Amino acid sequence: MSITLREAGEPDLAFLRAMNGAVHALHLAAAPAFFREPEPREVEAMFRARFEHPETQVWIAEAEGTPAGFAVSSLRERPENALCRAQRYCELEEVCVAPAARRKGVARALVERVSAEARARSIDEVHLFCLAFNAEAQAAFAALGFEPLSVRFQRGG
Repeated sequence: MSITLREAGEPDLAFLRAMNGAVHALHLAAAPAFFREPEPREVEAMFRARFEHPETQVWIAEAEGTPAGFAVSSLRERPENALCRAQRYCELEEVCVAPAARRKGVARALVERVSAEARARSIDEVHLFCLAFNAEAQAAFAALGFEPLSVRFQRGG
């Protein structure tokens, strides 16, 4: 399968909204007290803001010329404090692959592109957040070389 990557733009909004919606449906089903049903206009506005943010990149993966997935990444910087050193890393905010394109290298291509862009900015680390219920995504991220960094707990809700 031939995979090409490019930066996303206004013509990609319908694809981004649809793919985001498929993943968000899983989140909404698992944690309805936290997540809400978004309005399509709000999701498009969210992606437009990402396009315009200088520290955020949105990538589209195309397989055989058809959009097959996307990734969103942002530069994060935290100042040093009394306990921790300054941190500068790339946050992989979203990565989503169409079901028909899974296990064909699309996620790997997206993660590698995000990692290459981070390295171009002298950033060595790429972090991501994954909800505890999503064992399938956790397995995919582990296969892509990610390791658990922390565990976040909640009580109630």
